[in-house]
Amino acid sequence: MATVAKISVSLSSDDLAWAKQRARREGKSLSAVVSEALLRQRKADALDELLADLGTDDITEADLDAIRTELGWTAKGANARKKAARAPRKPSGRRQ
Repeated sequence: MATVAKISVSLSSDDLAWAKQRARREGKSLSAVVSEALLRQRKADALDELLADLGTDDITEADLDAIRTELGWTAKGANARKKAARAPRKPSGRRQ
């Protein structure tokens, strides 16, 4: 488990309202919403660094969106993973 530190941050009133609304909607703490946002940004930065190291100057924004979706780094990708996890599984047809 990661060590945590309690800090104070300043947010615009719009960003704070959005974060609180999201926390309520998802049943999470405000800290969890902020942590998830930071994690998404860290992943995006890591992807950007990887692509720069690979020298992919010709990659399009559509390609990047497809990569992010495949990795579940977008709201669309995360929602698709959640939906798949909640979907009832079909019986395998095998008897136990």
